[in-house]
Order: sequence, then structure tokens, then C-alpha cells
Amino acid sequence: MLLKFKIQSYTIYLSEFEKLSTPVQQITKDGQVSWTPPSEDTYKINIDGSFFAGARTGGWGFIIWDSNGEMLAADAGNIVYAASALQTEALAAYKGIQHAAQLGMMNIVIETDATVLASALKSVQIDRSPVGCLIRQIRDFMRSEFASYIVSVYNRKCNLVAHCLATHGACVLGSDSTMFMSQAPGFVTELLYGDLPKSSA
Repeated sequence: MLLKFKIQSYTIYLSEFEKLSTPVQQITKDGQVSWTPPSEDTYKINIDGSFFAGARTGGWGFIIWDSNGEMLAADAGNIVYAASALQTEALAAYKGIQHAAQLGMMNIVIETDATVLASALKSVQIDRSPVGCLIRQIRDFMRSEFASYIVSVYNRKCNLVAHCLATHGACVLGSDSTMFMSQAPGFVTELLYGDLPKSSA
């Protein structure tokens, strides 16, 4: 009950942004409403960002899973100045893939509920948006560090843990601070098992 109360309190301050609904080439749009683990020898990175439009602050979060549906790592961070919701989402992706590379992972799937970000990451066009530099960094990093990578757009209901981590980064952590986790923190434990298929819980 306390976790649900905290989430409800945080969401009062979150500013939602419109996400494009039309998938583009090379982007997986999955209609499932339950999370599924990746295939063998592949790691799944769920990412999310949180943006306060009024204060121009935000947060990011990611969680990395293996093919058994086990959490391997998670992280959350605070952003003192956030230009847009897309920037917070992109930063979450960048932090997630950096950590995956540090762990020696070669095959990854990035899951996000932001179709705008997925479209940008898969595009081969020059991105001239305000976050274009960060988008290019992510594209280049994925090409150079991984044998294979896929960007998937999932229903937000499949991304609740990353969403809660991003909210925690924005609302609880201090300015520009991060919180790395090798085990699930108490405030996402309930959501962690909610994301997993029932057979894995």
C-alpha cells in the first residue's frame, strides 16, 4: 500500500508527453501487456525517463534482465536540468547500454514505451533535434559495442519497474546523483514481480 501511495504521489508531478503511435521500419511494436524475458544469450534493458516540465528537472532509470527473467543490475539518476521528456528517455538508454557493455554483454534488446525515442535510434538520418547529439552517441555506441541490438516499443504496463526507477531518480535522489543496484530495492519489489510472467514469479 505504501508503494502504491508513493507512486500515486509522484505521478501528480509528472508531466506526460505524447508518444507517436505509428511504428517505423526495424522497430518492434509488441501488443503484449505482460513482460517476457529475452532469448538465451541475450539481455533485455528496460528504460524510462521522468520529466517535470515546470521545473525543467527529471530522472532516468533502467533495469537489465537475463533470459531467466532475473534482474542483473538496475540504476536510477537525477537530472538537474532536463530539456525535454525525450532527453530523459535517451539518457536512460545511454546509461543502460553503457552498463551492459561494461558487463560484457554482446546481444541486447532495449525496451521503451517511447516510440519517438525508438524511431530516432533506428533512423539513419541526421538528427537535428535538441537531443540529436545524444541520439548519435547512442547509435554509435550500439554499433561499436554490441554484436546485435534490437529496439522494441512495448506497452507501458510492461515497463513499470523502469518507470518507477526513473520517478525515484527525479523525485527522491539528490541533484545529479545516481543509485546503482545489484539487487532489487524494496520500493520496486512488488512491481518487479508484476512485470515478470506468472510462471517466473
